[in-house]
Amino acid sequence: MTRLRRSGLLLPYVLLLLAFLAVQAPGARAAADPCRADQLGGAKVTASADFDHRGRDDTFLTSVMEIRVPNGWGPAPDLLLDPRSPLYRSALRCLLGKVNKKQVYDQEQRLKPLTVTADGTWTTVHYEAVAWVGSLGTFPVGPWQLGAERNEWTIALRPPANLARATWEDVQVRLGGPGAMSVTPAPAFGEKGTELRWRNLKGEQAFRVVFRPPAPQQWSAITWTTGEFWETFGLQSASGVVWYLEASVLLLLSVRSLRRSLGDDMTPREEGSLKLMRTWALLQALLVVVVYLGDNAFRLISRQMSWAKNYESDVWLFTLLVLGLVLCFLGRVGKAFLIGASAFTLFLAAACVYVEWSESTLLTSSDATIQPPGSWIVPLVLLAAVFVCVLGLVSFGQRALLMGDGGLPRRLVVAVSFVVAASAVLWSFVASQRYWEHVTWLADPGWQEYRKQWAVFYDARWWEFPQDALYNLTPVASYLNALALVGALRVCRSEQRAEDAFTPDQAEKFLLVALFVLTAVPSYAVYYGFSGDIVILIVSLAAAWGLLALGQSRSVLEQPSADNAPLGKTVSRTDRSELLRLARRFRHLQSRLQRAGAGQSGERTPTQESIEHEIDELDRCLPEGVRPVDLPFACGPMVTWWGNACRGALVACWVGLPATALMYWTEMIRNESWVVTTRYGGGFLQILAEILFWQSTWVAGGFFLGALWRDLPGRHGPSKAFGVAVAFAVPVFAHQVIAQTIGQSMEGTNPAMAAFASVMTFTGLVMDVQTFQSERRYWQTSAGLVAYVYQMRFASVAFCLAQLLALATIWKTLREGGPMMPPSR
Repeated sequence: MTRLRRSGLLLPYVLLLLAFLAVQAPGARAAADPCRADQLGGAKVTASADFDHRGRDDTFLTSVMEIRVPNGWGPAPDLLLDPRSPLYRSALRCLLGKVNKKQVYDQEQRLKPLTVTADGTWTTVHYEAVAWVGSLGTFPVGPWQLGAERNEWTIALRPPANLARATWEDVQVRLGGPGAMSVTPAPAFGEKGTELRWRNLKGEQAFRVVFRPPAPQQWSAITWTTGEFWETFGLQSASGVVWYLEASVLLLLSVRSLRRSLGDDMTPREEGSLKLMRTWALLQALLVVVVYLGDNAFRLISRQMSWAKNYESDVWLFTLLVLGLVLCFLGRVGKAFLIGASAFTLFLAAACVYVEWSESTLLTSSDATIQPPGSWIVPLVLLAAVFVCVLGLVSFGQRALLMGDGGLPRRLVVAVSFVVAASAVLWSFVASQRYWEHVTWLADPGWQEYRKQWAVFYDARWWEFPQDALYNLTPVASYLNALALVGALRVCRSEQRAEDAFTPDQAEKFLLVALFVLTAVPSYAVYYGFSGDIVILIVSLAAAWGLLALGQSRSVLEQPSADNAPLGKTVSRTDRSELLRLARRFRHLQSRLQRAGAGQSGERTPTQESIEHEIDELDRCLPEGVRPVDLPFACGPMVTWWGNACRGALVACWVGLPATALMYWTEMIRNESWVVTTRYGGGFLQILAEILFWQSTWVAGGFFLGALWRDLPGRHGPSKAFGVAVAFAVPVFAHQVIAQTIGQSMEGTNPAMAAFASVMTFTGLVMDVQTFQSERRYWQTSAGLVAYVYQMRFASVAFCLAQLLALATIWKTLREGGPMMPPSR
């Protein structure tokens, strides 16, 4: 009885304890599982993987994932917080299953921010990720994982662990052309084996699709993969050398051609100019072999020597320094600087050996991660290397063009080089910070591993910087070819010895054609991961020489005069003011004749007959079909063809600025390209190279147009410019045909042709107006002068049609967009 009474007294306490435990159990479970995976069984998910192959050099994969979780899920409210909030990041880690305390960063690419919306019942997360499949390997993209192997690619769904029991309402895979070789599980919906779809499945099931990519994109990936046999012949290895070797050959042929035309009576200055161009041609061939094949040679030696450490960054760094030292030597920067730069290079080599031997944290050469003071020593070393290279580029470019006749002050050259180098290193540092924020978007900065892995990441980014700098400065060095050609032409041109040289001779035309095909014509030719530059070079040469051959028979100044000599030789001995006076007199007589005939019947008056007789007298001394008004147009605004060339280049430089802005926007900003550029360590040098590329295109085109102004078909500037634009478009169109046939990239070709045609026709217009600039005083406005110059209808129509076509193409490009460029590799 006593026991029963005691039990009755204990029963309320026992029930109270059980009730307390029941209330605390959910909280305990929540503490054990902050993601509350048990509440995600009712979540609904859609996922898609979309491949884009055709019209690209690589494959572009887009993943779109949408997760709907009930608002009753514990962390759901945290998804509406700021993306930097620890609670927001924790909630997303629960849903996406990415990063953890041991691996704090995620390497996938995202171009658009993740978005979260809530409607009172559901919280929806919209998440997009992308990948450029430019090499073989494994690519995590959202919930998908792509395995790109040599023969077959596999796309598999890897659901986050907490969403394995959720309902995957809609899962789609669009292969973008090739059909699937095998699919698991069997799709419920689909079309032609390229669009596969599943509905209302559980994430615990395995989703796997095996397919073979199109051959161009497959081979492109193979040639970009380190360790593959064909990588040695790919675009970043042997194929990358092809264009530079072509340039060197053209430079050597130009030297030979000029030397033959000059004969044995060359001046020391002419001999020096040709010797410098020949030296650069040979050194360029040697240097690009080192730049593009040096890492391949290092890997071969590394395998033979069984080196465990990867010293490729050191190879790139010293290649950059050697390139800079060679250019500084050719640019004659001064003995003191060369000795200092060489001593710095030797000291740096010794430091790299010491750091590797002692495992110091001062340089990236060591196995140890760089730590202060190494974290600021490394950027300073890289700044010095880039400075030496940029100083060499500017100094040698000056010497090649001017051959000692003036130039920029030495202090200005040093200052510009330092600013470029400092900007490149600063950009890399900021880009590293931005990219770190991008890859650690779900990490908690308070984690113990966060700072450690940031140090490793920081070390890796500076380890990659020499390669980024080298592969962006090497194309900039290619513009030295143009400067060497123009410099040699400036020193050796025949008009300095022959007063009647109204147009370039055959050797000079060869140099001008070489300048045009190397600098003005862009080479987009990459097929199956290999260079097709030789094809574009042959087509470019054929188009340029074809234009000159047409001009030989159609040019005004090539028509035979009374003594059977070209009209240009006679005109070259005539004062320009006399030509303008004849043209003005001819137009005045034409105006009087039109007024005299207005309102008259079919009979001619004595006044008309007198005017016609005077016009016939003016025409009698000219070849058939040539009128006095054609002569000033044919001669151009300057006295000599060299003056026309310089004027054409100057006008095209200024006229081309809007076109450069257009092409820069098309290739570097449009379609979120700017997001990628701002995360790329070599972004500043890439931007600099892009601007120089397009400005040099317009300037070289304008120089070619001006130099051959008197040889080109057409009577007026816009019609002459039309011929140059066609010579530019033919090789670009040839590339379009090849790329369209095999399914590779034509990106940027239409805007380039439109922009070039627009810049050239504007340049032709300005040069025509400048030809009659001395008559500006007769007109109240510049518009009146333009109207006077273009009384001839054909020139006006040609100019208007060219501009309308260019504007239509540009507007179409702006509206439709195009495939986004991949990040630099």
